[in-house]
Amino acid sequence: ISVVVIDPGHGGKDFGASVGNAKEKDIVLDLALRLGNSIKAKYPEIKVVYTRTKDVFIPLYDRANIANKNKADLFISIHVNGTDKTSVQGTETFVLGQHRSKENLEVAKKENSVILLEDDYTTKYEGFDPNSPESYIMFELVQDEYLEQSVMLASAVQDQFREYAKRIDRSVKQAGFLVLRQATMPS
Repeated sequence: ISVVVIDPGHGGKDFGASVGNAKEKDIVLDLALRLGNSIKAKYPEIKVVYTRTKDVFIPLYDRANIANKNKADLFISIHVNGTDKTSVQGTETFVLGQHRSKENLEVAKKENSVILLEDDYTTKYEGFDPNSPESYIMFELVQDEYLEQSVMLASAVQDQFREYAKRIDRSVKQAGFLVLRQATMPS
């Protein structure tokens, strides 16, 4: 691995999930910068590129393009899910793939709805409607050549969360996230 692109999800006019004064866009930016610094310290030969380093809006379409243009070997998009259910805990890591459950589809729909904030999203995303389950059928038809490597990485991430961070393991899951769709590397 020579180049890693880290994508702090959301930003600018897209707050992501929020509870009280805590906004997902701020939390994931802090986490992304910490992750990048950790990678640089442990692996100084790896180039770390961020999709954003401050609170700005970056369209989903451009996030994977940043990774592609930098010829990244790995694309990591960081998010913090929010829920009203206090019983939900732990971490989950997603890779681009088929929806395995209604819950995964709902998470993908919520994350993908940010495209509605973009200008001309119907053209950029080829008529994709983030609120239509039918739009997600395309993900079942797309052959992802990086799925195996993405799953291997996601499993390693979950192992770290479980073993070292002592988080509840909510497993590796597949979903049709637009932010991962255009990436030409494991993500």
